[in-house]
Amino acid sequence: MVTLGRIAETFAQLRLEGDPDVSVTRVEVDSRRCGPQVLFAAVRGHAADGHAYLPAAVEAGCAAVLASADHDGPVDVPALRALDTRPWPARLARLLEGAPDESLTVVGVTGTNGKTTTAFLVRDMLDAVAGGCGLLGTVRYQTGARSEAAPLTTPDGPTLYGLLAEMHDHGLPAAAMEISSHALDQSRVDDLALDAAVLTNLGRDHLDYHPSLEAYLVAKARILDLLRGPRRAKAPGVAVINAGEPAFAGLDTSGLHCLRYATDGSDATADLRVVAADLRPDGTDLRLEHRGRELHLSSGLVGRFNVENLTAALAVGLALGLDADACLAGLAGAGQVPGRLEYFALPTGAAAVVDYAHTPDALAAVLETCGEFTSGRLIVVFGCGGDRDRGKRAEMGAVAARLADDTWITSDNPRTEEPTSICDMIFFGFRAETDVRSGACRVEVDRTRAIRGALASAAAGDTVVIAGKGHEDYQIVGVERLDLDDRRIVRGWIGEVADG
Repeated sequence: MVTLGRIAETFAQLRLEGDPDVSVTRVEVDSRRCGPQVLFAAVRGHAADGHAYLPAAVEAGCAAVLASADHDGPVDVPALRALDTRPWPARLARLLEGAPDESLTVVGVTGTNGKTTTAFLVRDMLDAVAGGCGLLGTVRYQTGARSEAAPLTTPDGPTLYGLLAEMHDHGLPAAAMEISSHALDQSRVDDLALDAAVLTNLGRDHLDYHPSLEAYLVAKARILDLLRGPRRAKAPGVAVINAGEPAFAGLDTSGLHCLRYATDGSDATADLRVVAADLRPDGTDLRLEHRGRELHLSSGLVGRFNVENLTAALAVGLALGLDADACLAGLAGAGQVPGRLEYFALPTGAAAVVDYAHTPDALAAVLETCGEFTSGRLIVVFGCGGDRDRGKRAEMGAVAARLADDTWITSDNPRTEEPTSICDMIFFGFRAETDVRSGACRVEVDRTRAIRGALASAAAGDTVVIAGKGHEDYQIVGVERLDLDDRRIVRGWIGEVADG
C-alpha cells in the first residue's frame, strides 16, 4: 500500500491534486476492474481514450485517478496529473508491486520472427541452469503458480508487473518474455529492468500500426532503453543482437555491453557464430564458436530458422555469464513450441506442418525449411488477416508461387473485411510472380475445407504446410471469435483416415 503523497514525491513529473494520504494498492487501466484502493489510469490509446471512462471508474469506487494535465473534465477523487499518461500505468504498477524485476533475471526478446521460439528456448535453458523461469509471450503466461493462454504477446503494465511479482513470490529466479513493438511503442514495459535484450531480426509486419518500416525499427530499438533505465538498481543489461540483420547495424548501443551472434560462419565480427549446421528431418546439430572455444549443440528442433533461434538462446546464456555446457544441455532438452513448425505424420505417408508464419519472410523461411526434408511436393495453405497490413498480402502470394508446388489460399482472421477480397489480393501477388514453382493455386475461403482438401491431396513424400495461425484455437470473423484450431483439424482428419 502506497500513498499518493509518496508517489508524487517519487516522481517529480506528476502533480497531485487532492489528499496526499489516500492509499492505493494497485493500478488499473480498465474501469470495470476498479474498486477501493485502486488507482485508475486514463490513457489515450490507439483506438480509445481512457479519459472517457473516468466517471465509470469513480462510480466503481476507485480511490484516485491518473489523468492528463490537459483533461479539464470534473474528477471527484484525488488525481495525479501527467503531461502524457501512457508510461505511467507501468511505472506506477512497478512501484506498487515492489519492483519485482529487480529480484528476477529478466530476458526480453523482440524482433519480427522467432520471438516466441527464442523465448521458449530461453525459458527451458534457464529452467535447467538457473532453477526455474517464468514465461510471458504470444502462446501463454506461466508464473510458476499458474499457466494461462495469453491474450496479448506483452500484457499492459499493471498486468505485467503483477505477473512478475507472482513469479518472484513463487520463488522463480528468472523470467523470459516476448516484447512486441506495440508494447514498446505504447510504453507498456516502461522502467522494466532487463538483464538481457534480444533482437532477432526485422521484416515486414504490423505496418497497419507503424507508419513505416523505419518507425517499426525505432519501436523495436526501444528495448535497448530497458537495459540502462534511470530507475533500475541493478547493473546495466546486455544487448544480444543478430549480427546478420543489416537493419540492426546502426542501432545506438553506446554504453552497453553487446554480444552479437551469427548463423553465418564467415562473420568474424560475431562473438558467437555457427561454424557448421547439420539439418535433419528429426533435429539439428550445430557446431559453434564462442570467442575461440568450440561448442556443440544437438536439438530436436528442425529447420534453418531454428538455427537462429537456438543460437540466440545460447547467446543469452553466455551474455548472462552462465556455464556454457549447462546452457547447451538445457537447450538440448528443450521441447516443441506449440504451433511453431509442429509436425504431424499423415497415414498416407505424407506429413503436415502447422506454423504461425504470417509475414512474407516467415512464410518463406518455413517453406524453405520444409523443402529441405520433403522428397515429394510441397503444399501450402495460408491466408492473411483482415483489418491489418494489406501490403503484405500480394508479397505472401508471390512467396507461395516461388517456393511451393501447390498453393491453397484461404482465410486467416478476416475480421471485418470480406474474406474473398483478402484472398483476391493474395492471388493477385501469386499471379504476378514471374519466378513460378507452384503448379496449381486454389482459393477456398473456408479454412477448414482448405486444410482438409490440401491434406487429402497429399501423397507419400509430400508435406502440407499450414501457415498463419499456429497455436491459435480461434478465428475472428466479423466481430465474432469462432472456434477453429488448425492442429485439431489435422488430428481430426488423421483420425478419420486411420479409421477408414
